[in-house]
Amino acid sequence: MKIMVCAQGGGLKKPYNKMAQDEYCRRLEHYCEVSVVDVASRQLANYARFEEGARVLLDPRGQEITSHELSERLQDLMNMGTRKLSFFIGGAEGFNPSLQTYIEQNVGVRPLSPGTSILSFGKLTLPHELARVILLEQLYRAFSILKGEPYDK
Repeated sequence: MKIMVCAQGGGLKKPYNKMAQDEYCRRLEHYCEVSVVDVASRQLANYARFEEGARVLLDPRGQEITSHELSERLQDLMNMGTRKLSFFIGGAEGFNPSLQTYIEQNVGVRPLSPGTSILSFGKLTLPHELARVILLEQLYRAFSILKGEPYDK
């Protein structure tokens, strides 16, 4: 499976966030092909609309799930033959509701649970740099859960 993390902004400015992102991308290489793409905020919605494969919006109004639920959803996607999964990190206010509706109606695969392809890390507002590191860490944790590896313990 290929996983893409698409975030608005001009890349990581803080070196500790860059180190953490690189570390989790390195760890994820054992399970999947992973890439992180930075786009201008005004172009993020277009990427989300037209990217191939399963798409997930990260938005404060999305569904909250556990690490184990994320691992189950990843397994379901792999069992269905999904080849590409893209995550889109929205701004502090989230994505435009019309984009959320479009994604929910046109993804074809409901990647995280029935009826939703929108995920939230909770009600806290996170900086973009930290949100992408948290997403990568949770993806690594989910894959380690699937493999029964000790990271999750």
